[in-house]
Amino acid sequence: MQQELNFYGPGHCAPHHHMNERIECVTVCIGYDDFLEECIKRNIGQFDRWIIITSKEDEKTREVCRRYSVQTLISEDHKRDGEFNKGRLIERGLQHLSSHGWRVHMDSDIILPTNFRNIIKAAHLDPEDIYGCDRVMVKSREQWNKLQYSGWNSNDYHCRVNLPKGFEIGHRWAHHSEGYCPIGFFQMWHSSEDQYKGARIKPYPITHNDACRTDVQFALQWDRRHRKVIPELLVVHLESEPASLGANWNGRTTKRF
Repeated sequence: MQQELNFYGPGHCAPHHHMNERIECVTVCIGYDDFLEECIKRNIGQFDRWIIITSKEDEKTREVCRRYSVQTLISEDHKRDGEFNKGRLIERGLQHLSSHGWRVHMDSDIILPTNFRNIIKAAHLDPEDIYGCDRVMVKSREQWNKLQYSGWNSNDYHCRVNLPKGFEIGHRWAHHSEGYCPIGFFQMWHSSEDQYKGARIKPYPITHNDACRTDVQFALQWDRRHRKVIPELLVVHLESEPASLGANWNGRTTKRF
């Protein structure tokens, strides 16, 4: 379990404010241990609690979590009602989070910038909204090695968010009638919109039967005016090779990272 970060320094109590609350994260990782290991050592200090949901037989993921002392939740629920019911695993993880604070659902192939906590604090997020962000698409280990030295993780001239040259920025999901939705690689919302008097009122959808679209269904539980992008936040999405959309939606098919 990660130590809670205090923006005001040791011995100082933070004022009552939504962005000084806990930030907890749920991540599903089955067959993605190679991506997770690359990401976990960079993301591990960013959350007050991080739960990795995996399967009993995925010993490589379990070993990564053991070595980095990250909480692991074992489940076989992804085998119910379809080939890979990711939504069931996400919902199982969310059931274990604290009763009050900010919640993140994030994929196991996402790397956050090192100043993530400062970005979130400065963004002054509204607890009534669900948030997404943009992502740099990295298509190989070689591209990742190149990106690490490109300055993507800093604001040059102190006030510009860098979009790294030579790398694609992932598409935003925006429907012609429903508008923008934060999708499953990174979704952030507050528990006060997630539950009412102790009951989960916006559970993660579990009936789509694979790893596709439940993230959109989840975000659509917020009206369009409450679905927003955090423009200051740019994350990295790791891929091991160029692949078609949905290549791993029913389980891992791409080569190791």
